Amino acid sequence: MKSKREQGKTLEYIVADYLKDIYPYIRPSKGSGNSNELGDIAGIDTLLIECKYRNTKNITIKEDVWNKLYNELPINSKRVPIYVLQNKNKKIWVALELKDFMKIFKESKKKIK
Repeated sequence: MKSKREQGKTLEYIVADYLKDIYPYIRPSKGSGNSNELGDIAGIDTLLIECKYRNTKNITIKEDVWNKLYNELPINSKRVPIYVLQNKNKKIWVALELKDFMKIFKESKKKIK
């Protein structure tokens, strides 16, 4: 059985793999965001991604962790902070603030037209 830390690292690779076709140089950050790289995923210029594995069925978002992620954004950054959460049943969710979701959604609708 993998440790919680190993599960978290696996989640980072899963997220990076999902985005590889858009960002070919994407990878988990060195030290899982503990180095000079922001967030848990490096090589992406539009998102600031934090990955958390929870060894529980239910997922909650800790506001302190969210605020820390949001405060890591450089001033005037265009990056959107995203919180990726996985539970013990291997379900994965993405959380972001409504204003950021709407911004992404509206931009995608413009590109479809």
